[in-house]
Amino acid sequence: MKSLVLALLGFALFVPQGFCATPEALDRPFLIGPGYPLVFRSTTFEPDRAFNLKPGEDFVQVSYTRLNTYVYSTNSQKAGNPAGDASTFNDTNNQGYSVYFDGEIDRRFLRWYHGFSENLELQLTYRDLRFIPGTLDAQIESFHKSLGLDNQGRDQATRDQLAIYIYDNQTKKIIFQITQEERNFQRESMTLGFKFNIRKTANEAIALVVSSNFNDAFIENGVNESPNKPTFEKRNFNDANYSLLYSGKFDSWALHSGFSLAKIGPSLLPRSPQEMYYFFLGFDKTLGEHTHALIQALEYTSPFPEDNTSTISADVREVSTGLRWILGPTAFELGLIENQSQGPQNIDIAFFSNFMFTF
Repeated sequence: MKSLVLALLGFALFVPQGFCATPEALDRPFLIGPGYPLVFRSTTFEPDRAFNLKPGEDFVQVSYTRLNTYVYSTNSQKAGNPAGDASTFNDTNNQGYSVYFDGEIDRRFLRWYHGFSENLELQLTYRDLRFIPGTLDAQIESFHKSLGLDNQGRDQATRDQLAIYIYDNQTKKIIFQITQEERNFQRESMTLGFKFNIRKTANEAIALVVSSNFNDAFIENGVNESPNKPTFEKRNFNDANYSLLYSGKFDSWALHSGFSLAKIGPSLLPRSPQEMYYFFLGFDKTLGEHTHALIQALEYTSPFPEDNTSTISADVREVSTGLRWILGPTAFELGLIENQSQGPQNIDIAFFSNFMFTF
């Protein structure tokens, strides 16, 4: 993966300018999907523009994200005692799940999109990840305090830990557990997608994207340390995502929106919903010849079943904001993602950087 990334960077920097396509393909929302790690086990929605690539045009992106999370259910022993046992949960009457999540995730993406025709675009994405102890805890606590936000007890907990537990309240067993740091990146998933043009004018477009994961069994079968983990017959292309996208271009800004239905299949938790819904809205403002500012919101349904005694089944809302610098056929992005909903099904904060080019 590292050598491939370096090769792509070298190609983008030294390829002759006249060989590259115009940077129109770089005007798109941040390709930032959901941050909650349980959702990684299914084919997720990732924002995109509705305009297709031109026939024969290629788009490549290399992406890196570091995500920090410290959340827990109300029946976690940590809820009433920061020194409590993270792997212990109190009995509850509901039949859903409880969560304790303290740690960080590094994710890397490599995307290649190719325009086959005016109406069809091929999309191929490779992802890998690693789970590590928190390294941003002190900085996030300071960030929350500067904005007058509650740290929800994280400033009283031991910093820089890795402890992830999902507890089944019905069987009273931990069915998902990660406590061992893994320094090496492991393949998370690969996604094959096709984008079909439905309507296109000079300034507006509507498109349908159909995608599905393959080579994505690592989180289910490779990283889970729990002896009680559910058993699934994991198959390639066993679930799918269907997304409807809209893009509109105006004088100095652009609007992107989307709605998505994910058919999950037996790949999350035994009583998880079999469908998830995603809603997306993003704005891209041109600040100068080479600089864009972007802000976008992604809301999606919880991967946990309905639970009337907690917020674990409530929708998740994440807001991404950042800057993009475009130079010829290349672009670089920096930004952050912050949760705007509260609950044990949330991330806390994430930072990302993306490098992309067209040819």
